[in-house]
Amino acid sequence: MGKKFVALVTLVAFIVFSLSCMVYKTERVSAATVVSWEAREFKILGVVKTSNEYIVFNEEGPGRILENSIVGTVGTESVSIPLSEVRIVWVKIKRVHGGRTAFAVLGGSLVVGFGLLLIALATKESCPFIYSFDGEKFVFDAEPYGGAICQGLKRTEWCCLEHLKEVDGQYRIMVTNEVNETQYTDELKLVVVEHPQGVKVLPDLSGRIRTVSQPVIPISAHDNKGKDLMPLISKNDRVFWLSRDEEKNPEKKEDLRDELIFRFPRPEGAKKAKLIVNACNTLWGSQSLKQYLDLYGNKVGEWYKEVKDRGPAFFKMKNLHFREELYSLQVRVNTEEGWKSKGIMIGGGPFISEDKIYSIDISDVPGDTLKIKLTPPAVFWMINYLAIDYTEDLPVQIKEIEAREAIDHKGQDVREILAKNDNKYLIMPDKEDFADLIFEFPPKSDGMDRTVILKASGYYDIHLEGKGEPQLQLIDKLHSEPGFVVQYAFKEYLKWKKEIMAKITDK
Repeated sequence: MGKKFVALVTLVAFIVFSLSCMVYKTERVSAATVVSWEAREFKILGVVKTSNEYIVFNEEGPGRILENSIVGTVGTESVSIPLSEVRIVWVKIKRVHGGRTAFAVLGGSLVVGFGLLLIALATKESCPFIYSFDGEKFVFDAEPYGGAICQGLKRTEWCCLEHLKEVDGQYRIMVTNEVNETQYTDELKLVVVEHPQGVKVLPDLSGRIRTVSQPVIPISAHDNKGKDLMPLISKNDRVFWLSRDEEKNPEKKEDLRDELIFRFPRPEGAKKAKLIVNACNTLWGSQSLKQYLDLYGNKVGEWYKEVKDRGPAFFKMKNLHFREELYSLQVRVNTEEGWKSKGIMIGGGPFISEDKIYSIDISDVPGDTLKIKLTPPAVFWMINYLAIDYTEDLPVQIKEIEAREAIDHKGQDVREILAKNDNKYLIMPDKEDFADLIFEFPPKSDGMDRTVILKASGYYDIHLEGKGEPQLQLIDKLHSEPGFVVQYAFKEYLKWKKEIMAKITDK
């Protein structure tokens, strides 16, 4: 499975426009979210337990919530799983929106066991959702530039569209706003890549197309407590690594950062490598951005302007994120002189985690083993898969195409707005805003495989109340004291979890 849909879903994000086609969204949903769906028609397709065992229920005997357990049929047996042992739930729901019926396969990560099973509707702070038409339905396929929470943080991102299919000589996608924010989309194009069969292509952070011919998974992977991580990170599947908050002491900063070590075979003479990673930020990481902005109270508008103008606020925020690795992880490599940072791994999401590729210099790595270390702060990251490819990039054919048609929810032609990265934006201020784009299908080369990649530029503004005086002393401490922001965020996270547990108890 090329993508991991890994954060806790909000119900408003299911189906947000009344069109005549079905829309499927595939994410992971937490079990308590399912508990809140008593009045909805849904099927539980499978669960991942805290032991990392993945259980798939029969189609004719799907799982259901029964008191404090999920009960379903596996093979010929009835299985009952206590919610306290459930980390992830995969469900398919039926929902009526705007007088039409649609379906969604949903999922989200259960960051801390049952405690995050009831994530509320309005906690998601994200970015546009991209849906690809697969010939029968629209499928949730990309979530670009997560974390670009103001114009000063605008960026371009490239996302593989795994579900997009050619139908009647064209590709069709939709971009939607499904959360409480205003979205500004500048450029939206498709990058069509023809490449040798059996070879995977991925865009790097600059949009350069890299080939993956011989990916190698780690020889071993473990955390700082010696726990084996291979069952979690060796496959692109529905089981992945994430922090366990029950093992963390909020009063000890040093306890609030995990250390993950990955050992790969290194061919003799290898001086460079391509690191393939499937990882993203958690929903809590997304929610923390809003909490950070709320600290500025009635001065948040000044913060936005200062970031846009590349003032002190911009550099303070960048330095904070780099130092504490909240939304970007340093890739440290064990060299002849010890551990060195060799690059930055970007997060994103939280609903979709893309496969991403990073070039790393290993010319100063001794011996036949490449060791990589990641140190994610507690409850900010999810990591599903890592691999290394030592091969040279193969020749590929690349064609970037603009939309032939682009119509927004008001029926307006927005094709020219989305054709260039020129600070002319498709502005979507409300939930249920969307645009429908159609692209011509370029002729396909014989004997070649094709990968279609979305190129998207933009940012979004979270809708904030902007009330109260700014908490300047707290803000200063977050920026100036190493480790404090992780500790503060973790304590806020525990409060969040407690509130969710209270809601569950009230039920």
